[in-house]
Amino acid sequence: MRTAPRLGESDAASRRPNRLRIALAVFAVACAFVVQSPGWAQTSYMSLSKALSDGTAKIDRWHWATHDDAYTDGHYYSVKPPGLVLATLPLYRALDAAGAERIARDARVRAESGGGAAWASRELPAAQYGFSRRRAIAARTTIVDDAPMVWALGLLGVLAPAVVLLMLVARGADRIARGTGAAVALTLGAGTLVLPFSTLYFSHVLSALLSFAAFWLVWRERTRHEALRPRMLALAGLFAGLAVLCEYPLGITALIVGVYALALRRPGVVRRALHYGAGLAAGVAPLLAYHSWAFGSPLHMSYTNAIAKTGFTGHHELGLNDGGFFGITLPRPEAAAELLFSGRGLLTLAPVLVLAIAGVVELWRDGSRRHRAEAGVIGAVVLAYFVYNAGYWLPLGGGSPGPRFLFPILPFLALGLAIAWQRWPAPTLALTAISATTMVTATMTHPMIGANDPGIWVDRILQYGVYQHSVLDLAGIAHGLVAILPFAIGIAVALALGVSSLGRAHLARGAHWAPPAIAAWALGATLLPRPLQLPSAGALTLIATAGTIALLAVALVALPLRRSAPSSAQDEEHHAASPRALEVQAAQRPG
Repeated sequence: MRTAPRLGESDAASRRPNRLRIALAVFAVACAFVVQSPGWAQTSYMSLSKALSDGTAKIDRWHWATHDDAYTDGHYYSVKPPGLVLATLPLYRALDAAGAERIARDARVRAESGGGAAWASRELPAAQYGFSRRRAIAARTTIVDDAPMVWALGLLGVLAPAVVLLMLVARGADRIARGTGAAVALTLGAGTLVLPFSTLYFSHVLSALLSFAAFWLVWRERTRHEALRPRMLALAGLFAGLAVLCEYPLGITALIVGVYALALRRPGVVRRALHYGAGLAAGVAPLLAYHSWAFGSPLHMSYTNAIAKTGFTGHHELGLNDGGFFGITLPRPEAAAELLFSGRGLLTLAPVLVLAIAGVVELWRDGSRRHRAEAGVIGAVVLAYFVYNAGYWLPLGGGSPGPRFLFPILPFLALGLAIAWQRWPAPTLALTAISATTMVTATMTHPMIGANDPGIWVDRILQYGVYQHSVLDLAGIAHGLVAILPFAIGIAVALALGVSSLGRAHLARGAHWAPPAIAAWALGATLLPRPLQLPSAGALTLIATAGTIALLAVALVALPLRRSAPSSAQDEEHHAASPRALEVQAAQRPG
């Protein structure tokens, strides 16, 4: 694969950076619009925020509000590593000092009394709260009162990192196939788990950003300099270590990126190892310090003594993750199949990732070997997390819109979409439309489902009229579909801006392959989750809706070109804007 020209070599190409910025701005505003109902993970992070603000790691006062907690030496602790909370703690303290908790509670009460849906179930099961109805009511009050604050913290700790992550992925995609960056970034943002988790106060986005940034720095150094600069290697190691501060399993990526930094046929491997290792140690040091301060030992992980059953005491049975190594045993074939092809499987809900995988394979097979090392890193990351996740006792991560423990592979795998958008644009467009439809549907209803039937999202819409909240709910302006609809429109606009940067003529290439791709996904999504058993009516409705939207998206770019032949000037402009044309132009330039 030859070096691509600069973006400024055509008018269409020069507009792409601005289009990317506009698309990301629209994406950010749309996601910021959503005010999700907190689940156990969010309330666990929130409880830790309150505790750290009080100068302790013990969440004894708030432990009934979450079931993602552990019990050690007579005290309750959040099972979450502290990275996300530490990143948002200054904002929490500032909001708390300004009386934001009272303002948030008043806004929530105003929304519910004005006709808005409740931020938590009206009746929580008393059996989960020590068989005490009074305690269940108190826990519900805490959860719903915290919802607006959780949303505010998520804007800093989740949504802002999501935008930066998409920007880095866009730059990486442009390195592989110039001109595809905007399309790849918005496909990742709108058509994968990145979308719902950009609206949820989880550490997945922040940790993924840090680990991908580590890879990005090493990648840039390998291609720009004869000798990798020590400070850049140390910074990459620091980012990789800070990712572990947010999520323990991100140590996998830290090791792979470290090998990538060392596996370079240049002198100074020991020096590179020392600099990367020093940065990594500096990034992990706060985690070890937190363990020592909270638990008395740097090796005591927060998941130790996780509560399995609350019972009457709140800690009736411990050891939720004690099987194997913190719940990880040998990979199980049935878990591997569930991760990919169940109702919430990665490829069921985001089929565009099939083409991302194909793109990575093509990147590895490319005769120029220009990005073969990067393809190897992507493959190693994907395989390592897939094997680890297939051995975990809870593969899909409990209540989740998909296999959330595979989240770290998404920005890496998305780089394969640069090849997909370049070589198979129309099928990629079709599968992107399907993926975005499922992810938007999940995000605007209630993404954190615990069943493998995504039809639940459709049922919430059609049968119960239940939607997630938005800032319009908090302001008391609107509720229900009207309140959340701007989010769906915003994501559609952002995705359209990103994809349209490729040009209509390019997007129409291979349009005859789009219907078979849609049909193959629909057949797989219908039959693979539960062999010999049809999905629910809601799931079939989601499949039919996503397939129809995909057909319309392809028709929108392909049919106008067939009905009216463009002028030669228009044709030249579309052709010049296509990633493949830019690559050919580069090959024809002298030198």
